[in-house]
Amino acid sequence: MSLQPLRITAGRKLAASLAGIITMSVTMTSGFATSAMAFLPISPADPLGQKLLFGTLAVLAAAVSIAVSFLLVRVALGRIRTGGSLSRFFRYQLAALGAGAGLGLGFAPAMAEAAPVWWGVSITAGLGLIAVSLLAFRKARYPILSRPPYPHIGLAEGRVIDDWSNGQSRSPSLTVVHFVDDKGRGRWVRHLVQQSPSLRGTVGQVVYDRRRPEKVRRFAVAQQLFDIRPPCEIQENSVPQPRTIYPMPPGSRPQRPR
Repeated sequence: MSLQPLRITAGRKLAASLAGIITMSVTMTSGFATSAMAFLPISPADPLGQKLLFGTLAVLAAAVSIAVSFLLVRVALGRIRTGGSLSRFFRYQLAALGAGAGLGLGFAPAMAEAAPVWWGVSITAGLGLIAVSLLAFRKARYPILSRPPYPHIGLAEGRVIDDWSNGQSRSPSLTVVHFVDDKGRGRWVRHLVQQSPSLRGTVGQVVYDRRRPEKVRRFAVAQQLFDIRPPCEIQENSVPQPRTIYPMPPGSRPQRPR
């Protein structure tokens, strides 16, 4: 958490855009090539060494693209970020790699001129792998806590004061969340959006560590200015408000019937 206001600068936007472009192009293509090379049969005209070379290059390209895009997201979020933001993006990377591998698995029979029965098996397996990979893109479901689970955990109401997203590059969406800690100090933290849509003005719950104020565990969306979620989900994730019961003055109490 930062005691100074944070912004999503042009450099951080560029880093997030490049991370999204690399993930959805190089990483997915590397997954396609790796899967295709793994199931491509060896012919006398193409020796094993050539297949092994291209397969190794595809694996290296996938590893390099994942490392580079992960570092770019670290740059985009900075040191002051919510917990789970980097792991969320890593799941996005694995999902892109798995989706590319599923596509390569589906096209493998065409490249190998396999029998029709293998077409059905390969396409079914490829679609299943793509479906499993896309589960990583589901929005997170964080419950709103009514009380801290541990004594060193603090709960506060947070509000999104800055947001950025670029759907063209399939880049991760970034926000800046502001909240006030238990000592009355205003703090700011960058957050990789996990519960879309998270627009400017979105209200949620911040879970942070009192012993390490710079560590914010998560930000759970609770209320939005233009909320398009189902009513049942809004009620489920509503921020609990403290209830205060004020006694009625003696003169205004209703008289009991005699």
